[in-house]
Amino acid sequence: MEHERIITRTTTYSCNLAASRVESLRINEDKEKVVRVYEDGKIGISACVGDEADESLLGRAEKALAQGIPYPCALTEDTVRHEDAREPIIKPEGFLETISHLADRLAKQFPDFIFSNKLTLGEETTEYSNSRKTDLCYSGSYFTLYIVIKAKSSANIMDLYYGTVQSCYDEDAIVSDIGKLLNVYDKKLPLPEEELPVIISAGDVAPYALREMGAESYMSGTSLLKGKLGEKVFDEKFSLVTDRAPHNRGCHPFFDTEGTVKEGDKFYFVKEGVFQGLATCKRTAAMFSLPLSGTSSSGFDSVPSAGFGGVSVAPTQAKLSDIVKGKAVYAYVTSGGDMTPDGTLGIPVMLAYLYEDGKLVGALPEFSLSGSIFDVLGKDYLGTAENDIFSFAGKDKVIVSKFTLNRGA
Repeated sequence: MEHERIITRTTTYSCNLAASRVESLRINEDKEKVVRVYEDGKIGISACVGDEADESLLGRAEKALAQGIPYPCALTEDTVRHEDAREPIIKPEGFLETISHLADRLAKQFPDFIFSNKLTLGEETTEYSNSRKTDLCYSGSYFTLYIVIKAKSSANIMDLYYGTVQSCYDEDAIVSDIGKLLNVYDKKLPLPEEELPVIISAGDVAPYALREMGAESYMSGTSLLKGKLGEKVFDEKFSLVTDRAPHNRGCHPFFDTEGTVKEGDKFYFVKEGVFQGLATCKRTAAMFSLPLSGTSSSGFDSVPSAGFGGVSVAPTQAKLSDIVKGKAVYAYVTSGGDMTPDGTLGIPVMLAYLYEDGKLVGALPEFSLSGSIFDVLGKDYLGTAENDIFSFAGKDKVIVSKFTLNRGA
């Protein structure tokens, strides 16, 4: 009987921000353990929150084999690697004071707006080991800033937000970024008549392409990309890649939930426009004779499945300003959205700005974006880069492409 064990330790400090004031500090220390056993082509799983003894977890996992859940045993063998990518962000003992100072500064500098939501400082360590002499460990740290902003004159629950996840803290840069949004928020402009490129978060577009790249949907013929593996489907500038290199992925370990480690810590789903890989776990990789993508995921005590953890769009330029010269429409707040079976995107935009020569110059009325995924990431795709509109959130990637702008979201 073979077995594997995953331990995740997380420490978080969370400040609750309400009506532009810090209300509370919450400290959480969590530990989760998962044990999986394999025998005769079956998998048994047990898990706990806290520190249940390994022998007890192993025993419960062995009993779970009786459920008869099929799963291949293909454990990673003879791999030992430990990486610590934690960065000093804010001293935990000074976190409350630091965020209180930020809140006071925002309230004074932007008195016409109310700031709320939660800010979190965290560290996470993930350990993986198995009966085939594999021992993996990764530690990372992060600062999650997601501030909901409401104009005092507005009847809305929220009007916009400012959010990012980084491995550093810079109060001046945060205040400057928020100022770029709010200082022109009340300057209302009409939707441009001329066709302009659209700037949009990579996270608002890339998932629509990724959801067609699961092994099971592709091999069953239900994927929009069926029959196109190995073919050029998008612009040659466009690449979708999992890059789990330490110091690059925050708290994404360099291994997935099954202990798979890819060479160079990378796996390409799309490389230079060519549809190159499918998302697999060890079950689907064995079922369809496909390579492992190294992106499997699993719930607390569930069977692993294919996922897309750590996937991002590869940059084509260093900065947004290297791609866009002159004017563009920046789709800042989107809501919902979907893609039809033929690949037509529809993305409602609740707040957008007119962008000109590297700066936001005014807010635009609500509208929606539409376009074929094959055009948006194909002939109309202009590139991807870090968002140098902002300083603190500048590392967040944005896609630039051409869309159809439909007036009225």
